[in-house]
Amino acid sequence: MKPLTILSGIASRVRRHADEAGLRLFHLDHLKTQPRYRNEAVIRQLCANAYLGEGRSLCRVLGRYKMIVDTNDVGLSSHLLLDGYWEMWLTELLSEIVRPGMTVVDVGANLGYFTLLMADLVGPTGYVHAFEPNIDLARRMAQSLALNGFESIAMVHEQALSDAESDVLLVVPTDEPKNGHLLPGDHPVSGDETVESRPMQTRRLDSYAALLNADIIKIDADTSELAIWHGMSGILDTRRPLTIVLEFARARYVDPGAFIDRIVADGFTLAEITLEAGIQPTTREAILTAPTTEDVMLLLVR
Repeated sequence: MKPLTILSGIASRVRRHADEAGLRLFHLDHLKTQPRYRNEAVIRQLCANAYLGEGRSLCRVLGRYKMIVDTNDVGLSSHLLLDGYWEMWLTELLSEIVRPGMTVVDVGANLGYFTLLMADLVGPTGYVHAFEPNIDLARRMAQSLALNGFESIAMVHEQALSDAESDVLLVVPTDEPKNGHLLPGDHPVSGDETVESRPMQTRRLDSYAALLNADIIKIDADTSELAIWHGMSGILDTRRPLTIVLEFARARYVDPGAFIDRIVADGFTLAEITLEAGIQPTTREAILTAPTTEDVMLLLVR
């Protein structure tokens, strides 16, 4: 056998094994079929990044998407640069519940890690609406969607959401933009150099006609979840089948029990998305006995 033929055969086997291991492009099906430790290791191996200047870097996440991140952000971007994934338990859940053709809403989308994943999952017959009030993050996310060819099936709304139209102040820690939150518009502007404050106007989620038939809504809005829930009553009142992924922390609400009661009254069953055990049924009492400041990721289905 000729040397070139031998080398060609070896190269072919290497490529085949690389494909099987997900080393050329991570396969989303592996989130369902392969153990987490294996997927995390493969995704880390596929990490790569290129600094673009002015605090921007292009990196590969989930072993398949190009994403623009903020090099000044230690809370999220640094993890994406090093590991290539974020909250694998939630990544796995979304890969299970988001289907082709769905209309999906991502509230508090940040840099768009989950938005990219969901855009890929809904495909050309579906649509993703991503809401992010931090304009810097929203514009990076829009660039990432375009880089991956998703601009025709995903829209970024540079918009803060609440239960009414009102003037608010968006407060963003400079090194932890994922912890940005809203304060009343007449709140004194902080002189703290570690935070930025920007005036904005809120809008109700149900004021978007295209979202009245949403299939999945993910809400991670750092103190605004209750107001957002009230602001989507037009969607909830349709009583259509709906799945909501909601970050819940008791410390954020004056009456957290009343919030849970409202969720149940709107027809949703309660489950928690846990780090190790995945989806676990839960109860009002269990949610309300969690540590006050602990973030509980709820899966609400009706």
